[in-house]
Amino acid sequence: MSALTMYQGLEERFKTINGLTNILLGEPTAIQDAPALYTALASFERSQHGQITAMRYRFTHRLIIVWQDNLQAEMQLLTLLNAIPASVDLSPTLGGRIVEGLAKVTGGDAGYAKIGETLYRVCDFVGDVLEKNAVRSGL
Repeated sequence: MSALTMYQGLEERFKTINGLTNILLGEPTAIQDAPALYTALASFERSQHGQITAMRYRFTHRLIIVWQDNLQAEMQLLTLLNAIPASVDLSPTLGGRIVEGLAKVTGGDAGYAKIGETLYRVCDFVGDVLEKNAVRSGL
């Protein structure tokens, strides 16, 4: 498979979250609808063990919440905090895209970030996707 295929599986999972209005690939320069979640590739590792190749993709998933009313922003953050990892837990093979391996959200850090000229309440989640494949000859 590919990193793109893994992202598509993650996006599919995130679309199941109630209250998340906007799902994006890559860091936006402006937010039209919030709360939003964008995903960016953070790193990858490739290893080979005999006839098995393993690819580990790490994604950053940033939850973006409008920060005008602190109480409302914190309530949205607390409401969506568990929903993001839970959406991946419900299908750790990303809809069957991963034959051997699994996807999970392993942690995150909350804070504030400026996008354009607007300050948002954010939480950066770490997505970890491990995919194992048999080595094919003739590639």
